Amino acid sequence: MKTLINYVVQDAKEHKHESEILDISSPPYTFSPEPPVSEVMKWVEMKQKELPDGQNLIIMSMFKI
Repeated sequence: MKTLINYVVQDAKEHKHESEILDISSPPYTFSPEPPVSEVMKWVEMKQKELPDGQNLIIMSMFKI
């Protein structure tokens, strides 16, 4: 399953809109139209660690595609 995540990286001076497509492994018989939030939050934690101090990642939306 693929999930489109739209997010903002911001600090005290500016912000930048970005998006990324995550390829999340899930059973082929998943019936939920919602992306798996727990997997997205793992991605957010990993991405936040890559950012310099003072920058924050804010999820704007996520869609299962």
